[in-house]
Amino acid sequence: MKEYTIPLPNTVRVAVANIERIFPTVSVWGPGFERELLNEFEAYSGSKVKITPYPTHTQAYNAIKKGKADIFIGAGFSPRQQNSAIPLKPGPIYESSPAIMLHHTRRFELRTPFELCDQEVFAPKHANIEKAFRELALNLSCSPKLITATDSSIFEELLEYNSDKSMRFHFVEAGNFKQMQPFLHRLRPTDSFGPDLTYRWYWRSDVPGLAETGEEFWRQISSNGTLAEKQELYFGFLPEETDFFELYMIRKDIREKLPLYTKYILKAADKYKLDPLFAAAVMYQESRFDPLARSRTGVRGLMQLTDSTAGFLGISSRLDPKQSTVGGIIYLKKLWKWVGRREVKGWNRWFLTLAAYNQGLGHVHDAMDVASYLSKPPKSWRSLKQVFPLLTQRKYHANTRHGYTRGYEAVDYVDSVRYYYYIFKGLSVLPGREAEYLAPLASGTPAVWP
Repeated sequence: MKEYTIPLPNTVRVAVANIERIFPTVSVWGPGFERELLNEFEAYSGSKVKITPYPTHTQAYNAIKKGKADIFIGAGFSPRQQNSAIPLKPGPIYESSPAIMLHHTRRFELRTPFELCDQEVFAPKHANIEKAFRELALNLSCSPKLITATDSSIFEELLEYNSDKSMRFHFVEAGNFKQMQPFLHRLRPTDSFGPDLTYRWYWRSDVPGLAETGEEFWRQISSNGTLAEKQELYFGFLPEETDFFELYMIRKDIREKLPLYTKYILKAADKYKLDPLFAAAVMYQESRFDPLARSRTGVRGLMQLTDSTAGFLGISSRLDPKQSTVGGIIYLKKLWKWVGRREVKGWNRWFLTLAAYNQGLGHVHDAMDVASYLSKPPKSWRSLKQVFPLLTQRKYHANTRHGYTRGYEAVDYVDSVRYYYYIFKGLSVLPGREAEYLAPLASGTPAVWP
């Protein structure tokens, strides 16, 4: 806890819009990116944070204007020019993203903006999105019709439109949408419009000590890596370009292949205290649920075990689905324990475990040593994500104990497993045919996880 010349109130009131990014439906990593930052602020300031969600950004913003909140989290909402009589101060911009037009894949994409002239377009209740749409319509010299939701949270409506092609276009803010994209495989970005929308906090400057504390807090988390660590955790695994054919195949494989191995995953994951969906994500990355899978390096089976690893684990047949599943999960847990000897905690421990499963524990230790030499936090996956590719270069791997490794492959591997895990977790709780196949695995998450 930090001591201040002017102490903060015991409770700091925070107004936010009730959107997916702040109150996630499908997050596997924690309570949500912005809420994790608020947890950090609570620990830093020593004041209790009280979060109040509002249906729209505008209502949340009005709460701070009227003195009903001390902090407002914009999350893609930029208020208009402030009345100088209202004592508000903006924090630093930590993200920005444009408004994007989505089209339904069973309808034509937006080939020219003039095609909007005779269309209805669905959008959240979001003043900046509505403003961008009005400016777009003004430039078109026509009157496309904007159909707005009742609030800023539109995940449920977009899920319905994903299955219903009646609405050809949707206008959304990219920063909030990117977490929804893997579950909206029929709604695809077609163009972006207007200036970028910014992500920042606003605080009342008439609350004793709050402006000073807020500025110091943001300076600290921006300089010590906390902000970047949270961004990596919540968004770092999402691909730059979504492969929609892959999303189709994932759903298909969940329905047609996963049920063959569910009982093996459940039993082994329960015994060794892994989230079964996490184990399933590793299996999918390794073999796409194909028990006869074989790589160019000779690893085989559902969990792609090497011959030496199979011998170490006492597995007689790598092609036997039960043995491969159990063996892979045992090996994951052993690697997790060995990674833990270097005092790696939380999700970082599991991400380094995945890298070890892919490239070997020795190369993970090498990457940690190089990270330390480069003055990067050696227990952070964000750091090792930058360091692993360096181990393909002689000047870096020549002085390591285990030498060259396919560092780019390690990064892709870990991010892919995280992506599949995120998708499996989301599909297990969202409406859809895949939920019934994933529900048994979702119910097996250990009480203590990660």
